[in-house]
Amino acid sequence: MEWAIGIPVLLILLVCPLMMLGMIVGGWIIGHRAVGGRAGHSGHGMMCMGHGDGSHSRADRPLVQELKEERERLDQLIARAEREESR
Repeated sequence: MEWAIGIPVLLILLVCPLMMLGMIVGGWIIGHRAVGGRAGHSGHGMMCMGHGDGSHSRADRPLVQELKEERERLDQLIARAEREESR
């Protein structure tokens, strides 16, 4: 009966990877159906963050530039306020 203790551990070690594999395959299938079966990583990107077609990084570039300009403007305002405060 001592071997019965190892059964739950063995089940967990087998079930978790199988569930993970099932979720990956399911996400891949659902992703391909969502994009109409097109080739590429776009359907795959639904499951694996960071891959995909890269549309997020290209779309965010103007926003990043705008934020950098805003930060520079705020730095100038802060420097001006500090100069006036030190007088």
